[in-house]
Amino acid sequence: MRKLFFVVFIAAVLAVIAVPFAFSSGQAQSSSSSSSQAKTIFLGISTKTVTNPWEAYFQDSFKWFAGDHGWKFIAEGANGDPAVQLQQSRQMINRGITGLIVSAQDAEAAVPIVQYASEHHVPVFTADADIKSPNVKMYVGFSGERAGKELGDDIVKYLKKKYNGQAKGTILEMMGPLGGASAQQRSKGLHDAVDQYPNIKVIKAEGNFQEQPAEKAASDKLRANPKVDAVYGANGPMACGAVQAMKHLNMDPKSVYIATIDATPCVINQINAGDISVALDQAAGFYVPIAEHYLAAYIKDGASALPKVGSTITGSELNLNTGAMHAGILPWKDNSAWAPAKITTEYGHLWFQTGAILVTKKNANDKSLWANVPLNKK
Repeated sequence: MRKLFFVVFIAAVLAVIAVPFAFSSGQAQSSSSSSSQAKTIFLGISTKTVTNPWEAYFQDSFKWFAGDHGWKFIAEGANGDPAVQLQQSRQMINRGITGLIVSAQDAEAAVPIVQYASEHHVPVFTADADIKSPNVKMYVGFSGERAGKELGDDIVKYLKKKYNGQAKGTILEMMGPLGGASAQQRSKGLHDAVDQYPNIKVIKAEGNFQEQPAEKAASDKLRANPKVDAVYGANGPMACGAVQAMKHLNMDPKSVYIATIDATPCVINQINAGDISVALDQAAGFYVPIAEHYLAAYIKDGASALPKVGSTITGSELNLNTGAMHAGILPWKDNSAWAPAKITTEYGHLWFQTGAILVTKKNANDKSLWANVPLNKK
């Protein structure tokens, strides 16, 4: 009986002692489970290339905005190769990113990126150049096609004024890479504006979105067709290349109406010099932060965090200013570069369609333009 009593007593004591330990262990397990379910913001970006100041600023804005919010990030450039972009995107997904932003080199070739991301439950947003997939959550950008159409209409207006109301003349079109989504959209916009006029001739030169290739391509075309009335640059570096080609051929750029997408530093200089007439400037520093803002919200709260089709987002509604200085400025203080934005659809997904700024001699030195940001400062 004494032995039995002793055994029962010890068992009771051990049971009492074990209770707090069991409770403590349960709390730790619950805390661990809650922590593992926390939604980490780890973002990746794959841009087409980083070969000019616009693209550099575009990618820098991603790094700055992510850093200001304490998010982990990876930034890659595909050097204009869709296959490299696919490989980079897959590698970032395999490294555990929780969200991916793509500026697509090719709208169709990039579709497998979205498929792979969907299989791994990684949401994909696009910025500047879209992907033809309904599984993209949202695209942020102006519209290369719309930009081309607006500048094409502007060129037609100039030609009519030059030829006493007649829509006629010759346009040198400086094109981007033939297989590139942005190049195709920007070319289509121009032709939507001018092809309805049979007496307007368009000469095409492929400049690969870079100044030196554009200068060579423009020189070849201008030697054979010296009497052009206007030049359409699908981006700023190519417009600058065309200006240099004219000067080397002893042509006066001031006698030609030159309109371009993107007010790069070179374009700003040429506008001030009177060689380039007008530029339509996109919000280079805002595209990716807008995408990051909504991507982070999507990771935390799902599709309900995204804007609704048909709505308009104003600068007062979306404040991206982090209060941190980058390149000597507050890069997201002035929303006039993008706002207001219309929410529509493209390829079956949301499109945050930003505005753009028409740059002439009157506002070429405005500090709100990205090209006037001192990028040599950190």
